[in-house]
Amino acid sequence: MDDPSTQTTKILTHLSKTLSLSPPQSTHPPATLTGLPTSHTGTAYLFLSVSAHHPRLQIHSYPAIHWARAYISNIPTPSAPISLPSSTQETARDTPVLGLLSDALAGSAIRACVTKDLLHVRKFLAILSPVLEYIVSSNANANSSSASAQTTNSSTVMDLDAPEPTTTTTPPLPSCLLHGLAGTLYLLRLIRHWVPSSAPLVCGAIVHVSEYLLGPHPWTCPSRLPPSSQPPHSSPPPPPEDTYGTTHGDLGIITQLVLTSPPLAASPSLTSRLAALLDLQSPNGDWPGPSSTSPSQPPRSDAQQSSDAPPTPAQREPSETAAAAASQPRSRGFASGPQGLVLSLLSLRPFFPSLHDRIDAAVDKAREFLWARAVDPEGPTEEMNLFYGSLSTALTFPKGPKRTHLLTQQPPSPNQPLSPPTYTNTTSTSQNPSTPSPSSSSTPTTPPTAGSVTTAPHPGSAYLHAVAARDTPRMIFYNDI
Repeated sequence: MDDPSTQTTKILTHLSKTLSLSPPQSTHPPATLTGLPTSHTGTAYLFLSVSAHHPRLQIHSYPAIHWARAYISNIPTPSAPISLPSSTQETARDTPVLGLLSDALAGSAIRACVTKDLLHVRKFLAILSPVLEYIVSSNANANSSSASAQTTNSSTVMDLDAPEPTTTTTPPLPSCLLHGLAGTLYLLRLIRHWVPSSAPLVCGAIVHVSEYLLGPHPWTCPSRLPPSSQPPHSSPPPPPEDTYGTTHGDLGIITQLVLTSPPLAASPSLTSRLAALLDLQSPNGDWPGPSSTSPSQPPRSDAQQSSDAPPTPAQREPSETAAAAASQPRSRGFASGPQGLVLSLLSLRPFFPSLHDRIDAAVDKAREFLWARAVDPEGPTEEMNLFYGSLSTALTFPKGPKRTHLLTQQPPSPNQPLSPPTYTNTTSTSQNPSTPSPSSSSTPTTPPTAGSVTTAPHPGSAYLHAVAARDTPRMIFYNDI
């Protein structure tokens, strides 16, 4: 591992470049409010996280927590709760964003974490309240239907006056990390961690969301819908392996469930699901394999043990997978590759003792695959970012020569600007021109995504070096808390 002073220098370099390329703003157009992964909401959390790992670190003569406050201070607070379309009107395009991409939820959560103010915790829960009300009702209906089915099956006399069972056409709430309830769980856990006094306030929401995910509702992600059904402004459909991965798939949902409520690991359905995901690893260590075949035994929901249980890799549509695979190249990185598998398994291992041997073998094979690709001079060229590129690879290795080697092989991405942006009509609140400050009417010549923690090189590299000295570093926005 590099000398601590060298690591500190690298952290400072990348944080300073982040401030130069994407400084705090006094106004935020709606198009820039894209949630934790790619907006200033996430940049605020990056600086908050760095302040915890390196409390004495100063960037431009200010501690990291100062910049966390600067980034979050002018993120607008939603004036109304999340709206859920009625069952008679809802379409795929109306699917609410409930995960990390929801700036309404993420902004309120990060503001609560930075300020430690229970007022902002209550604001977060108020924004989420229609979703929680829907979930409570849905969970009650599911339990009622289960009890009714058991009563009907055990009855010897048919009640001719009994009402017909009702059905609903309301699509299930999205489940994945970026769009769905797995991301909601992460935000609730985030608040519970940074604002310990909030635990009594958020524990009920955690229970309800977890119960919904473990119920009979299928696990879904809007990004896996056909292109014509996707919500406006959505990203292109992910490759088929994202059905299983951390950001859009089952692995991310399992990880958020267990890290938020560890006793849930005792659920047979989660154990079966995780085992099914391990089956998708290729002999060479890649995950999921280029031509993954379905495991033979589909896991079932604890609540229903029925055909309505959330789909597993065994239950995916082969035609859907094949079509997606033919239309676009395979994505790599933490979001859908072996990096995500390793980082998830390292967190999940303590809670699944029956899978220890399989998890250890999967981690070893994935590391061998990642190392071989990292040192291959003719290997694929990847973007320098945390979620979709090569930066996460270093986090998958234990302390030692391999991690050190990977940390030293992280040059700036060639397609990202390296000089500070030029602003026009800038109204600065700082008298020090070398210190970035909020701008009220600025027009940056560099894209706002330069501050994206998950897709830009400098914020991602700053986080990478901030946690590089830890025995088992974790991924921000996923399992860092």
